[in-house]
Amino acid sequence: MTVHAFLPPSGAAAWSKCAQWPKMNKEFSQDDTPESVEGTAAHWVGTEMLAGRLYSEGSSAPNGVIITGEMLDGAELIAETVARRINPITPGMLHIEEWVSIPEIHEECGGTPDVWTFDLARMHLEVFDYKYGHGFVDEYFNKQGLLYASGIIETLKPALLGDPANISVSFTVIQPRCYHRGEPVRTHNYIWGEVTARAHMIAMQAAATQAYSPKPMASTNPECCHCPGRHACEALQRAAYSDAEFATARQPHNLTPQAAGLELRMLERAYERLGARVEGLRALTLANLRAGASVPYYVAEPGKGRRQWNIPIDQLITIGQMLGKNLSKPGVVSPAQADRLGLDEAVSNNYSSIIPGAVKLVPQNNTAARRVFGKG
Repeated sequence: MTVHAFLPPSGAAAWSKCAQWPKMNKEFSQDDTPESVEGTAAHWVGTEMLAGRLYSEGSSAPNGVIITGEMLDGAELIAETVARRINPITPGMLHIEEWVSIPEIHEECGGTPDVWTFDLARMHLEVFDYKYGHGFVDEYFNKQGLLYASGIIETLKPALLGDPANISVSFTVIQPRCYHRGEPVRTHNYIWGEVTARAHMIAMQAAATQAYSPKPMASTNPECCHCPGRHACEALQRAAYSDAEFATARQPHNLTPQAAGLELRMLERAYERLGARVEGLRALTLANLRAGASVPYYVAEPGKGRRQWNIPIDQLITIGQMLGKNLSKPGVVSPAQADRLGLDEAVSNNYSSIIPGAVKLVPQNNTAARRVFGKG
């Protein structure tokens, strides 16, 4: 489980729109998911490559996740992007995974930029943010990037040769698994003191103040689908119920283009809120089932496990060669692929182990649900 500041830059898109998000995030901290632990491993591989330490496919990250070729490709993309943006790279120039406080927003606002560097002579700041997920992240006046820039510039002020407002900033999003408009690497350049950048910062200062008010107000927005407290949010519940009621209302069949566009916009927003509420209730229901509670309509079932090798790759390839089987592809084939290549199943079972699948929420049929309550 990852611990963040009360006002983390990574959650700025949420708390800048909903004053109750920081409280929800603190009260309903989320357990790590397969996606989050995979992302943690991918980030580690990337930062290690930036530091000049290389790892091979099939080896393990510190959190136990097996390093994949896709993670290595992503790490190479980070290294290539940084090298292209900062050339040549001199020792001590890169700041990798270093904590930055952001007092311009609040004393409890701070986070860890993936990579940043500052050219004092040019008064130019480069900030890189690595996202391993598939969801698109907009680089344009990105709130997380703005907060990182604020904290970094604050630390740099004693050494600056001029007005901090004149610093040029390049914020680069690196998404190896999201090709938005065909580009996995996207950069937004701006001047720190320009009106739009300052307007965003002023808005986030106001949002931070609201978050610390005695009764912070909740406000539904597209970030609700990622909020850890979405199952307990009254505002989202009311919005979801309202959306569900609206969805049953009769609509005319022959819509004008204007009416169709308006209804589509309304329904898409409703769909986002309903989806957020559903995901929150799914997480809560799964937690209740894991705790042994009796829940109608749903059961928890283990997902399908997968086998992975539990010996070093070079040793495995040598065993394959001794048995007349080529287990490299390059890298190494999976246990299932080795079975299909004709490797004796007893051998592959001896040198592999099953990683349990994630527990999943599965709907019960009506008959099973009735039996839970002793009816019918």
